[in-house]
Formats: sequence, C-alpha cells, structure tokens
Amino acid sequence: MPILKLRNMKKLICFFGFLTVGILHAQSVEKPFTLNGYINSDTGTVRLILTGDSSNYPPIHYLTIGKVKNGQFSFSGVLSYPLSFRLLFLGNKEYVSDLFYIDAGSQNITCHIDSMREIPDMNNETMQELYQFKQHHYTPETIQEYTKKHPDSYMAMWQLARMLSFNYNPNLDTAYAYLSDAVKMSYTGTRLGEKLKAACVLSLNHVFPNLKLLDRSNYPTKLFKHEKSNHYTLIDFWFSHCNPCIGQFPQFKQIYQQYKNVNFDMIGISIDDNQNIVNWQKVIDEHQLPWKQLLDKNGVQANQLAIDTYPRNFLLDNNHVIIQKDITPEALNSFLAEKMHKQKSSFSNVP
Repeated sequence: MPILKLRNMKKLICFFGFLTVGILHAQSVEKPFTLNGYINSDTGTVRLILTGDSSNYPPIHYLTIGKVKNGQFSFSGVLSYPLSFRLLFLGNKEYVSDLFYIDAGSQNITCHIDSMREIPDMNNETMQELYQFKQHHYTPETIQEYTKKHPDSYMAMWQLARMLSFNYNPNLDTAYAYLSDAVKMSYTGTRLGEKLKAACVLSLNHVFPNLKLLDRSNYPTKLFKHEKSNHYTLIDFWFSHCNPCIGQFPQFKQIYQQYKNVNFDMIGISIDDNQNIVNWQKVIDEHQLPWKQLLDKNGVQANQLAIDTYPRNFLLDNNHVIIQKDITPEALNSFLAEKMHKQKSSFSNVP
C-alpha cells in the first residue's frame, strides 16, 4: 500500500495547545469553532492528525492535543473554511478514525474505539455533505459531476486533493475548474491548483523532466545523460523509511538482473532529508541495489511535481516519454518479457 511522505513530519500529529489556523489570503475570515467529543473510554489522549500532505494546510499557530475525561474531550480554535482531520486515540486501545471535517461553530463528534477507520458520527454541515457524497462512490473520472453541481464545496476541494495524492487524472483539472473562486482562492484551493499544474507534467505521454539531482557522492547530476536511450527506464521514487518501497526491491532486483543487458534500465530517486542521507546510503548497501541511485534532497522537486505518495514509479520509453505509472513488479516483468518476445520474433523473421 502506498504511504504518504509529509513535508514536515512535525505537522503530522498536532499537540500541546489549541488549534488556530491563519489564512494568508485577504478574502478569508477566521471564525471560531468548538469540537465536543465523545468516546467509549474513560481516559486517554486524543490528537488531531492532518490528512495527507501537510502543505495543503494553512499555517497552524497552535497545535492540538486533548485529554479524555469520563469519555469526553474538547478542541477549540479558529478557522477560515472546513478543514480535514483524522482523530488518533491513545489509551486502553489505539484508535484512528477515517477523515472528518471541522466547521466553524459548535459541533459534536462521537467515536468508537472498536471501529478502526470509521467515519465518526458528527453533526456539522460539511460532514452531512460527506455522508451523501460517499453514497455515490465518486471517482476521479466522475467527481467533476459533483463540483459542477456544488462549486462552493470545500469538502469536494479536499476530496480532489486526496484523489490527486494517489494519481493525476486530467478529469481532476475539469473538476477543479468548476469550483468557485472563493474555494480556489483559499489556502488549500490555491495549493491544489498549483499541484494540478505540476502533476500534469507527469501524465501519460508526456516527456519526463530531466531533473537536477545529487549522486551518492553528493555531486550535482542530471537524471538523464542523453535525450534518448535504447531501452525502457523505470524511475522509482522512494525514501529510506518507506517499508512498501523497500519491500519491492527484491523483485525489482530480479527484473533488473534479467533485463539490464537487453532492454531495461532503472533509476532510484530518494527524497530523504539531510538527517536521513546516511540511512539512505545504508539501505542501498544493505539491499545491494545495482541500479543508479540519486537524491532529491528533502523531496523538493518531488513536491513541485505533486508526488505525495510512495512508492511512486514511472516507466519511460526510449524517448523518456511516460508510458505507465505505478507499475507493479509483476506487471513490469510481464511487460518486459512481452517486449523481448516481440523483439526476438522480429529478428527471426528477418531474411
């Protein structure tokens, strides 16, 4: 399962104090909110967790942790538009909710620690919209139908951001265009628009950008040495603490060894930060990764390209055009085997 790599892990779990969100846009007006919570445990700790990429959130001045007392807890602060969170409970059991939305004003939330990933019971307007939205099973291909009917929906804006975090689809651009100016000019809406433009660069049939990266000796280098190649290339984005990324290495090694001298090459790009460069090098050595490894320090360029989930990969043809995205090792092996079979067949038919 892909996992999210947040730009600032300290923003992942909100703690110590009250939540106050400041919007940089002059059009935004902050309004107070209160969240009164009920959970079936007498004591414990509750935390509000950001959902997805923390860069989608406006600046948070006071982060939030709460104490459960007699099955109740409370959060308060100010916000300019509905914000998306999950709730983490730590006590006699560990519980994480599915995402929910906090609105301005007073609202209640009820959680059940035996129901992991549940959508909590809430009584605010945005959550009532979410319940209705979930009944229709909207996808990246159909969500434009929703935003066209509901241009003022901040819930739809957050759903677009969530869909984009997994993969770009041109229909998301259309859906975004239907949103009202007020939604698009919010902090999250502006960031979403920027990400959609960036993600379009990595859509199918586009040439993959020749990124400026660092090699293992910390020297600047380009992703590609030449404009064309004579093979397929898999660009694999990962980082040293991504277990799903590392879990694919054994299969990728087998594929690389089998096809490296035929029609295939592979380049790994890590987004590790300064503190994890040593660990990045260690993982490469421990797993004896034979393909080229490059570093996008702190994931700066990955972030600009709206790459938020890992592992992410892009299969390129000999012109560096993207022909597949997020291909599994099994599918990659089948693809290369088929191409090699066709190549052998074409040679055998030459008189």
